[in-house]
Amino acid sequence: MQRRILAAVALAGLCLAGAGRAAPPKPADGLAIAPAPPAPDTDPLKPAETIRLAADAASRLTLPVMVDGQGPFDFVIDTAAERTVLSRELAATAHLPAGPAILVRGAAGDETEATAAVRALQVGERTVRNVDAPLLAAADLGAAGMLGIDALRDQHIVLDFQHHRMTSSRSRRDAEDASAIVVRGQYRFGELILVDAYIRNVVVYVILDTGAQTSIGNPALRRMLTTGDPVADHFFDTRVISVTGQTVPAEYKVIGELNIGALTVRNLPLAFARLHTFDIYGLQDRPALLLGMDILAKFRRVTIDFKQREVDFGLY
Repeated sequence: MQRRILAAVALAGLCLAGAGRAAPPKPADGLAIAPAPPAPDTDPLKPAETIRLAADAASRLTLPVMVDGQGPFDFVIDTAAERTVLSRELAATAHLPAGPAILVRGAAGDETEATAAVRALQVGERTVRNVDAPLLAAADLGAAGMLGIDALRDQHIVLDFQHHRMTSSRSRRDAEDASAIVVRGQYRFGELILVDAYIRNVVVYVILDTGAQTSIGNPALRRMLTTGDPVADHFFDTRVISVTGQTVPAEYKVIGELNIGALTVRNLPLAFARLHTFDIYGLQDRPALLLGMDILAKFRRVTIDFKQREVDFGLY
């Protein structure tokens, strides 16, 4: 069984491939909700810009991006990637000049990769200038590129799954929504980490990852979930393949419950792997996970405001 997940972690996409003899169980849907605290309103800012989204083969979200006036090209939206990444094929098609080689912090380790020097990266009406974008294979990325934090920082991003569109605007506070759960987070190395999350009353560091189809936990979380019961502790063997071609052994199972603020997620499917990504964040010895699209897409919408350090989970 081939199970494709692309999870951009730092700069690395991940593919999860089944390696066990039995297929992993399918989780039952289950979201238990509680009233969210009110969000204060502020003066209105410039109207938001709305961009239609598309779902790629890995159930991630893509949007059209212009590169040095050429395109549009389909890019994956990746809230866990430090930098925007281009495919080698896009760089060749657009005749982009070479940039300096840089160290890419990937899922299985660090790799030195070539870059392309992009003068202007345009997403809707917004332009990010002078980007040295690492180059990886389009087949591994699953898209022409990945739009990372360098293009999303200080932005207010709304992923509207009900209407299948993204709204991007300057950082702001929305009016109160009684059907939403608002969670405050903190930054670590420029990424938004949700810290108000618990499994079995133990704090779990959660990183939002819109580039991941499936959520991934670290070994510390796996150890915490071990009960000593052979049946309850059964994991399915699998492997994680980085977009740089590196492979990491992994395991897969469905866990009972995750609490994020006032939100409870039950029957959470998780892969467990010793990713270099968790080392980068200093989370190798603390229970942590990447929250992927398998959970995020269950909401009516997810709003991420990087400057305000807030995530708003809109409920149905």
